[in-house]
Amino acid sequence: MKNYDHTITVKVTPKRVFDALTKEMSNWWTDMTSTVDKIGDKTTAKFEDGTTWSFEVVKLEANRLVELFCYQADHIHPVTTPEMRKEWENTTLRFNIIGKGENTDVHFTHVGLTPEVNCYSICNSGWNHFFGAAFKAYLEKQIA
Repeated sequence: MKNYDHTITVKVTPKRVFDALTKEMSNWWTDMTSTVDKIGDKTTAKFEDGTTWSFEVVKLEANRLVELFCYQADHIHPVTTPEMRKEWENTTLRFNIIGKGENTDVHFTHVGLTPEVNCYSICNSGWNHFFGAAFKAYLEKQIA
């Protein structure tokens, strides 16, 4: 089935997008335990409700690609069911960065987040907010 997939276009450089994905996730997503600079680096996303998702960098191409593999998940949400807590494990966040003149397209795929998983509705809405709105606004505010 189809993975979560969304593309935004922003008027910033591919380098600016890459930096926001590797060094500034805490500014637009949630508190991260560290920045990521190379393959093998690890970081954990920590949410106020206790949710944690731990990632390892599996692919990194400067200003072109960031891939984070989720090796540990503990999804705690007011409507989370027991089977939802580990659903992000073994999924991958893939950000393709494509420069197009003055603009940059950022194509995000959450590989493994499909309509078949129990958290799909919650996570789909979450990514639409954090990636589709907050990340885009964060990047666009940087140039204002």
